[in-house]
Amino acid sequence: MHFLNDFQTNSLTVLLTHKITPIMKPLAHLTAALLVLSALTSCEPNTTSTTCGDGIQNGDETGIDCGGSCPPCQVIDFDGKAQKGPFLNGSSVQLAALDTTFSPTGSTFNTQILDNTGSYTFSGINLPSSYATLRVDGFYFNEVCGKPSDAQITLNSIVDLNNVGLSNVNTLTHLEKARIEYLMSQGLPFAAAKTIALPELLNVFSIDSTLSMPNAELLDLSSSTEADAVLIAITSILQGYRSESEFSDLMANIITDLRTDGVLNSTSLASSLMAHALALDTNTIRQNLVDRYDQMGIAVTVPNFGKYISNYVLNSPHAATELIVDLPDQGNFGTNILNLTDTLYDDRTPYSFSAQLPNDCISLKVVVSQTFGACNGCWFYSVGSNNGWSIGNYDLDNDVQEFIQTGSSSDLDIRFEPGTYKVEYFINGSSIPAYTKEFQAS
Repeated sequence: MHFLNDFQTNSLTVLLTHKITPIMKPLAHLTAALLVLSALTSCEPNTTSTTCGDGIQNGDETGIDCGGSCPPCQVIDFDGKAQKGPFLNGSSVQLAALDTTFSPTGSTFNTQILDNTGSYTFSGINLPSSYATLRVDGFYFNEVCGKPSDAQITLNSIVDLNNVGLSNVNTLTHLEKARIEYLMSQGLPFAAAKTIALPELLNVFSIDSTLSMPNAELLDLSSSTEADAVLIAITSILQGYRSESEFSDLMANIITDLRTDGVLNSTSLASSLMAHALALDTNTIRQNLVDRYDQMGIAVTVPNFGKYISNYVLNSPHAATELIVDLPDQGNFGTNILNLTDTLYDDRTPYSFSAQLPNDCISLKVVVSQTFGACNGCWFYSVGSNNGWSIGNYDLDNDVQEFIQTGSSSDLDIRFEPGTYKVEYFINGSSIPAYTKEFQAS
C-alpha cells in the first residue's frame, strides 16, 4: 500500500483549498437567491386547490368539488322513477358524484320519492362530472302479490347524466352496475361497458340479446314499449314469491355471479329463478299493475310481458330442482309422500300428504296418478285426518285424483297399493307442472 508523505499531504490540502473556494462562492449566492424566490412565491395565493375531493364547497370552488381551481362544474337537472314495483312515497334517493375517472368524490345529494309512482327530481346540482351513482332505499309495491312490501330494499345504478333528463333506478340498473364497473376496471369506456352488460343480463333470462333496447335507466314499468315489457318480465321473475330479504339476497348473489364473466354459472340460482318463473300468474301481475296505477289516477297499458316469461320457461337451460312451497320430510302421519327426495315407500303403510305455503299469494294443486300396476282405487285416505285439502273425485278410468290446498298448511293420512305413481305439482293454476316426482310403493 502506498502512503502519502507529509509534503504530499500538505500540498494536496492547499490544492483542494484553492480549487473549492472559487466554486463555493457562486453556490452561496445561488442558495440565497433561491431562498428569496421561495419567500416571494409563498406570499402569492395558491392557485392549485387540494380540496377538490373533500365533498365540501370550499376554496374557490363554485360547486361541491368543482369550479374554480377544480374541474368545471356540470349543472345537472333530471327526473327519475324508482321501480321494483314502484317505490312508495317518502323513500330516499341518494346521488353520489363521481369524477371523470369514475372515482367517488365524496359529494352526495339527497332527495325523496314524491309520490307512489316512485318519482323523484334532482335540480340544479353542480357535479365535477356527469357520472354518478344512484341509490334508492324504501318500501315498494309488490306487483306479483299486489300489495306493499313488508320491508325495505335497496336498488342502485351507475349513469352518465349528460343531457339525459331522465334516469330511472330498477332491477336491471341494479344487476348491471357491478358488471359495468368491472368492465371499466379492465379498460373499457363506460358506454362500451354498458352495451356489453345489458345484453349479457338479457341472456340470463333467454331474451334475444339483439332486441333493440335503450339503456336500462330509461325503462319504465308504467310504459308500454317492448323494452318495458322485458323489464316487467325480468322484475317479476326476480320478485317471484320471495320475501324482501330473499329478494335482496338473490339479487346480491346474481350480481356476484355475473360480475367477472357476465354469465350465470350457479345452478342453484338458475333453479331458483326457474322455480318462481314457473309459478308466476301473468294475468294477476298485469291486473295488479293496472289497479295500482288506477288508484293513483293513472291509466296504464301493460305490454305483453308474459311472452318473455313463457319463453324463459320453455327455452331456458335452467331447470327447477326445487319448489317455492315447503314440502317437509315428515308430517303428522309419518314420512311426507310429497317430499322431493324419497321415491320408495311401503304399500298400505300410513304416510303424510303435507305442504306449507310461504304466503297467501300462492296456490297449490297436486295431481296423483298411477303409472304402472293393477289396482282398483290405488290409494286411500282417512277423511277425518284431512287438514287443508280440497279433494277432487277419484277418476277410476285413469286412476287420477286432484288435491287443492285451501290453507297455509295441509296434511292428510294417505296409503298406497303396490305400484308406480306420479305426483305433479301445479302452482297458481299453471297448466305446466312446476315439478314432477315418481315413486314406487311395494
